[in-house]
Amino acid sequence: MEAKSSMIGSAEEETHKIIRQLEAAEGTPELSRLLLGIDKKDFALIGELIQMYCMADVLCRGLIAMLQDRRLGASTNSAYSLNDADVLIHTKIEARGTTLNIDKTGIITAVEALEIHRVFRNTFSHWVVKRHSNGKHLVALSKSAPDAKRRDGITLEGGKAKLMVFQIDLLMAELTKIKDHCRFLSQLHAYLEGASATL
Repeated sequence: MEAKSSMIGSAEEETHKIIRQLEAAEGTPELSRLLLGIDKKDFALIGELIQMYCMADVLCRGLIAMLQDRRLGASTNSAYSLNDADVLIHTKIEARGTTLNIDKTGIITAVEALEIHRVFRNTFSHWVVKRHSNGKHLVALSKSAPDAKRRDGITLEGGKAKLMVFQIDLLMAELTKIKDHCRFLSQLHAYLEGASATL
């Protein structure tokens, strides 16, 4: 197995210990004892992380379209044809370029936070998730060489799995942050829609 720590900070050593433990257990019966199925609470957390990121994508596309409309003086559909990664880039570009009296710094801060959190949406949408036997961590695994390389640039050797370890408490804290950024973007979206209606 090849691994990458997903959370840095006070939990880093515990995360690295789990990674070493799982790598040592690869190919042995011990691995199935360490990795358990996930429960409804885990499914709910994973689903909420994915959906909040999807909500952020929709809100950013709407913001891009409204800001472009104001800047160009004409409607454009380009925001709706961007790939996922470019949505965040273009949201920042439009925020920096707008002459509207809106919280540009807030938009850029929200988008930069969402860029950091893209790893949750991408990992939980495409990788298998298990619960570590300690009950405090989720472990995401992939045997997809393209997915693994996109994660950290390291080529996955045939037959091996790449894994990421997430502390559940920290995931819940990050979910709260994502929700806060989505709330801000939603309020801004509603404000701009209202402002458009009055112009």
